[in-house]
Amino acid sequence: MAGLDTDTIAAVATARGNGPVGIIRLSGPDALSIALTLSESELTPRYAHYRCFLDNEGQTIDSGLAIYFPGPNSFTGEDVVEIQGHGGHVVLQTLLSRCIDLGARQARPGEFSERSFINGKIDLLQAEAIADLIAAETETAAKLATASLSGVFSSLVDELSQQLNELRALTEASIDFPEEDIDVLERHFVISRLRECNATIERLLNDVAASQKKTQHYSAVLIGAPNAGKSSLLNALARDDIAIVTDVPGTTRDTLKQSIKAGSVVLDLVDTAGIRQSDDVVEQEGVKRAKSSTHSADLVLHIIDDNEPQDINTEWLPDSAIRIHVKNKIDISGRQAGKLDTQDDGVCVAVSAKVGDGIEELIKSIEEALLVQGASDSQFSARQRHVDALNEANRALSESLLAFEHHTAAELLAEDLKRAQTAIDSLTGQVASDDILGLIFSSFCIGK
Repeated sequence: MAGLDTDTIAAVATARGNGPVGIIRLSGPDALSIALTLSESELTPRYAHYRCFLDNEGQTIDSGLAIYFPGPNSFTGEDVVEIQGHGGHVVLQTLLSRCIDLGARQARPGEFSERSFINGKIDLLQAEAIADLIAAETETAAKLATASLSGVFSSLVDELSQQLNELRALTEASIDFPEEDIDVLERHFVISRLRECNATIERLLNDVAASQKKTQHYSAVLIGAPNAGKSSLLNALARDDIAIVTDVPGTTRDTLKQSIKAGSVVLDLVDTAGIRQSDDVVEQEGVKRAKSSTHSADLVLHIIDDNEPQDINTEWLPDSAIRIHVKNKIDISGRQAGKLDTQDDGVCVAVSAKVGDGIEELIKSIEEALLVQGASDSQFSARQRHVDALNEANRALSESLLAFEHHTAAELLAEDLKRAQTAIDSLTGQVASDDILGLIFSSFCIGK
């Protein structure tokens, strides 16, 4: 990663498997000449041309569209050609092999985005947003990634970096020209700006936390008495027959895990054995696992048979987990579906897992319960790397502020400010090691 490769790379840019359309992407100095040899015809920049793509004997491999994007006005900043043909695996691999025979190299994972970053077309935050957009599991996650890709996060970071740069310039000037020592007015100005930068970072950290809250997987556990309808509710939320459902109490004896999308959140949902006293060793172990699974849960869904007056004792539930009480089987009890009066320890929703009544209201309650703690409206997608960099900058600025208030030598203040700016600039990639860049881009898809 120390320098930009100048060879031409090629890769399949569409998902693995058969589909109606498949794309081969070329980038580099020989992209156009390879495409011209492949199609034996000229390509007008930014026009979609219908062409036949030929092998080395002039036989047609496939036919489709070829589009030429001259550098530097392309995604990578280099000459780029996209060949759009039929989406069969064999035909795409044949086209890719032909491009490699003509002088291209198989691209590494993320190498197109890497070249875009190195050529200044995108920064590191935007590059990561591309991967986040591809991996988005909910509409909310996709919107946040799109915002980051458009530069929302980057502009906030650049503004903060500029403020730090101005402070460093003022501090380093006092080192270079000690006879012009910073006067009282300037000292107050610097302290004020340091506090402003600290406050800006705190706001960014809050936004990052809200973003992570909206895109993370939440663990949720279904608990209740045997035959309360836990497995039926799992199937209703998953919209699939994941768990075995019978009228026999105790059908579920072990935990069953399934990731599901519940509105704008992703749940790692755990179905558990019914909670009751039993002499059966296997069932006892199932109950033990059910109780254990709640200790690491973000959410506990307490399922209650609306037709049974007796319910399980829930005093053993951890206080840390959010609770939603779900009165099930209202198709038998006749209760109206939807949210009921909130109980002291959580929301209560009436549903019929069997026929689907009240499920949408339950999903809405799950969203509200999990996202209420992230009430801040996040503007962009974020990763743990961003949290670490912001925290490092925050620590450095706090030390800068303390040092300046105690009239510490300007050299030490300048060093703290440099630390803060290095951490902030690492976000956009202005300062980043080859190891970090390699780790980020290697997680991308081949062809992106």
